[in-house]
Amino acid sequence: MAATIRPGMRACAVRVDDVVGVAGFVTPGMRVDVLVSGTGPGAAPAEGPKVKTLLQNIEVLSAGTNIQKDNEGKAVNVAVVNLLVTPEQAELLSLASSQTKIQLVLRNPLDTDTPKTASIAMASVFSDGEAPAKPKNVVFKKPEPKVQAPPPNVYLVQVLNGGKHTEEKFSDSQQQ
Repeated sequence: MAATIRPGMRACAVRVDDVVGVAGFVTPGMRVDVLVSGTGPGAAPAEGPKVKTLLQNIEVLSAGTNIQKDNEGKAVNVAVVNLLVTPEQAELLSLASSQTKIQLVLRNPLDTDTPKTASIAMASVFSDGEAPAKPKNVVFKKPEPKVQAPPPNVYLVQVLNGGKHTEEKFSDSQQQ
């Protein structure tokens, strides 16, 4: 198999099952897209898991079984698909396979387009075609201090009537 790896490329093994390996239809020479699903760091709990197309139009070098040891050290046949990737893609695939679930998607061999796709959250699946409501940022504002009106002007009128002395207070506001 090493002779089939082009210069600058790497063969990256991906452990698969019948679902991940497209029910055994992945064979050498075919092209696949690699999807990853899981909950990313810092994801909002309301969104749930997401799925994203990680790699597109990747060539399959080989597909078959590999013998690996289980937890008890017994030999177990494991389905493995080797993908032809760049060193950067190999790192991305390695990280994704350790942190998320991987699924391979078969491509038409004549379809070489690699459109950019947005990741899809679980909330979108159940949204009935409507975009899920994004959480709103809540901004707390300090209440503005109430501006008190200045006290009304108070006028004091002294009335002297002979030996009688009285005082009357008046204000210039309409307060009662």
